[in-house]
Amino acid sequence: MEESKKKPIMIGVIIACFVLAGVITYKYSIGTEGPGTEVFKGQSVWVKCSNSDCGAEYEMNKQVYFDSVDELVRQNPFLMQTPPLVCEKCGEESVFQAVKCPKCEVVFFRGAAGRGEFADKCPECGYSRSAELRKQAKGEK
Repeated sequence: MEESKKKPIMIGVIIACFVLAGVITYKYSIGTEGPGTEVFKGQSVWVKCSNSDCGAEYEMNKQVYFDSVDELVRQNPFLMQTPPLVCEKCGEESVFQAVKCPKCEVVFFRGAAGRGEFADKCPECGYSRSAELRKQAKGEK
């Protein structure tokens, strides 16, 4: 095929790909229906209030948590960190996802144990599921 005929065909293919990508993006960014809406069905996540006068800790439906965070991010797409949700107890925008230690059952924010530690290391008892899994993968006890 001649070069003069190849170029318009290639440009047409590229434009068609961009249009298709735009349609797919639009379809799955509007509304809550899309792939993965049933991913967290029946699962929960621990959350904790960062307000020092409150400190409430409770479980929340995982899908509701992520949908709520997603809605806040859609309202302000320039956020540089996960936005806080409104606390059930004190009504302040101060609730973030947390971790509940499977050993001592303390609820804490990821990274509370400090720099250089596993993010899921409990600040109370020192247990870390990530550290345990790493040891198992290496064959250590």
